[in-house]
Amino acid sequence: MHGRDAEKAHLAGMLTAAEAGRRQAVVVRGDPGIGKSALLEYVAGLHGGRPVLRVTGTETESDLPFAALHALLHPVRHRIDTLPRPQRDALRAAFGQGAPIRGGDRFMTGLAVLTLLTDLSEDDPLLCLVDDAQWLDQASADALLFAVRRLNAERITVVFGVRTGDRPFPATGIDDLTPAGLTPDDAAALLTEHHPGLAPAARDRVTAEAEGNPLALIELAGMLGPEERAGRLPALTLYTEAATPAGRVETAYRDRVAALPEPTRTILALAAADGTGTLDRILRAADRLAVGTADLGPAERAGLIRIGPAVFTFRHPLVKAAAYRGAPLSVRQAAHRALAGESGEDRRAYHLAAATTGVDEPLGDLVEGAADRALERGAPAAAASLYERAAQLTDDREPRARRLAAAAESAAAAGQPDRAGRLAARGTRLTTRPGTVARLAAVSAALEFERGNAGVAGRIALEAAEMAPEQAVALLGAAADYAWFAGDADVLRRAAALLEGAQRDSGSAIPAVVRGTALLLAGDHVAGLKLLRATPAAAEDALAATYSVYGGLRSGGDTETLAAADELARLCRAQGRISDLTHALQLRAQALTFLGRLPEAETDGAEGLRIADAIGHAWRARNISGVLSLSAAVRGDSDRCLELARSGIDGGLAPGASWGGYAVGLLALGLGDYRRAADRLLELLAGPVGHTFIVRFAMPSLVEALVRLGEPERAREPFTRFESWAQWSGRPWALAVAVRCRALLGPSEALYREALGLHSGATRPFEHARTLLLYGEWLRRARRRSDAAVQLREAARMFRDLGAVPWRDRAVGELTAIGAAPRGAGADRVVDELAVLTAQERQVVLLAAAGASNRDIAAQLFLSHRTVGYHLYNAFPKLGISSRTELSRFLCRRASGG
Repeated sequence: MHGRDAEKAHLAGMLTAAEAGRRQAVVVRGDPGIGKSALLEYVAGLHGGRPVLRVTGTETESDLPFAALHALLHPVRHRIDTLPRPQRDALRAAFGQGAPIRGGDRFMTGLAVLTLLTDLSEDDPLLCLVDDAQWLDQASADALLFAVRRLNAERITVVFGVRTGDRPFPATGIDDLTPAGLTPDDAAALLTEHHPGLAPAARDRVTAEAEGNPLALIELAGMLGPEERAGRLPALTLYTEAATPAGRVETAYRDRVAALPEPTRTILALAAADGTGTLDRILRAADRLAVGTADLGPAERAGLIRIGPAVFTFRHPLVKAAAYRGAPLSVRQAAHRALAGESGEDRRAYHLAAATTGVDEPLGDLVEGAADRALERGAPAAAASLYERAAQLTDDREPRARRLAAAAESAAAAGQPDRAGRLAARGTRLTTRPGTVARLAAVSAALEFERGNAGVAGRIALEAAEMAPEQAVALLGAAADYAWFAGDADVLRRAAALLEGAQRDSGSAIPAVVRGTALLLAGDHVAGLKLLRATPAAAEDALAATYSVYGGLRSGGDTETLAAADELARLCRAQGRISDLTHALQLRAQALTFLGRLPEAETDGAEGLRIADAIGHAWRARNISGVLSLSAAVRGDSDRCLELARSGIDGGLAPGASWGGYAVGLLALGLGDYRRAADRLLELLAGPVGHTFIVRFAMPSLVEALVRLGEPERAREPFTRFESWAQWSGRPWALAVAVRCRALLGPSEALYREALGLHSGATRPFEHARTLLLYGEWLRRARRRSDAAVQLREAARMFRDLGAVPWRDRAVGELTAIGAAPRGAGADRVVDELAVLTAQERQVVLLAAAGASNRDIAAQLFLSHRTVGYHLYNAFPKLGISSRTELSRFLCRRASGG
């Protein structure tokens, strides 16, 4: 290769780093002919005789689910049975070799790929080469990118080649390598190597037309006749209408294909339509078109194809494109029909659909069956394409609408919201059948919610539920969720009315939570909280478990919330529901934050953010950021708090905006900026998310800020609202905080002592410590220094244990003002022995201490087992230990305070 020294050095460095246990991945992007495939061949050569997995994407297979992944992993298919069972089942189902996984998570296949690649790299450094990745089917692309992004300490190098100008291949988090055009000197050297004897004038003309594109240099020079090569005639052959070097090369290939005999052009079109390169299958299909092996000769002699013992290969993807696109429609259709006769069930449906124009009801049924199977294999993007094609083959409006509904649902599940919206809109115009209307409305509602239109989403889902009673419970649950986020009491009330009596029939938590939430929003806290506290426990169903969490959360029940969130997270991990796990982790982080277990909340939040970013759940990432901002506010980490809060607030919807607004106000309160705290919390209370339970929990901080500003009258309204809710909830922590607020408004030692008595049997240690601090401050102002010191020391200790730095500093400052000092070793600083670890190291360490093996931890955290080992390797020295046995002893000492 000429002019590629920098790229070659980069790729060589990647192999070296991977050998040392640092995974490497890159996307080589560029125009056709710029040298991407040559660079992939170069790195394969450097890898020597060690394992290489490789695949080339093909346009004709871009809608066949897992076609590329199957080809990539075919050489190591015998290792699939060694995977953990959920991963093994997902991968076998993806390849059509096992039981279907309808309802499963599309990312479980990616986790299986991650584990398989990691296992393979244990023996030797592994190289994966994926050329023409822009043509990967979506299911394969999702699985590969999910796996690659979660590699860390593995001896694996992954190189993607992507042609610009075709389908996009977004690979966020993976570096790009973009080869530039060759310099004039490098171009001249390349021409000298491939076309010696080219006259200077001809060489200059070719160089100008090729614009540094290596393939264009070689192919354009090859187009010249003898007189042009010798410079005796101008290079008129090079003049084409194409505007780019790649376009000129494609034109040249098209002309060369057009010059071949008709039977040769036919078999080339058939091979291009096939996409697999399997010679035997191509030749069997060719028999159906009365062409055969002899007809390949002219193309082979022209250098356009290569024939191996069992493989048919086009010289370049542009040759393949020219062979297919240059063929008449009738030839392309005949090729697909011939291939259908030599294909399995799903490929047969694909080829017959490609060969058909207009309506064909039996074929529509066949394609719909292929779509069903794609969904069962965990390939919703492919299913969406197939359902849409089945709809195109259907004349009757209602079946067409039903298939478009399935396509819209599949596109939404595949993370393609714009496409899902277009499909849903098309289907809605075709149908009046209640069940189909409801399915389409559910998709539209979810998309409106993702766009930030929670009120619109709630009304759409409610209207759909009214039309389709058999789907009502789930639709009304969704409508109520959207309405809660939007503060739409009317939709919540109507949803609750429709659910009357449904709890007894369904055994689900949804009716109780919806009706309880509706009563809360309407102001009937007594009845609302009674229903929420009676929410049924979670069943072996993620949706039911989610509503059990909501019941605890909205009624202020921290321990119930955590128990339900634990169950939801367990279900998600056990069932491989990676998408739903982000929600479970958010809910668990919320409960842990309230319980004062900030490191655990931050660990769950970090995992949730990592997964949400990896799978493109932007709305969920904003919500988790909002939750994490409150933890940062308690710790006094201003920069992190404001960054995370901004992410939550920017979404404009509860809960992210609620958490973010509360966090900014609490941060200001902890830092003593009472005016800013009051302004932000008043703004939150009056804003579009002011109805949420999170804002209710923020009211005591607003009361404190206003009292400290000398504005107690303004504090009475939020105090009254919180006190009423606390009394209705009956939660000890809430009653304690309400009494504390009353003590702030009308200073009374009896009230402070009553509040502390309630705290003694309550959750929320941060609120307990704040009551101690306020009582201690009151005692200091009353000149009862000794009594004040007792309260302030306990407050300082609790704040220290929580990691609440600014609040601890305030307690210590009060002690200093009365000439007292904190007691106990380390009382002047926040101590958390695990604080030296990253969030993921902490998570791995805690699971390891509980006895989980590296493989168990990997399956639970959706990592590779080698990455788990890497985190333990890094964590042990930070903790001053060297083994799992020492780790268990270390954490036992930590738990006992020893």
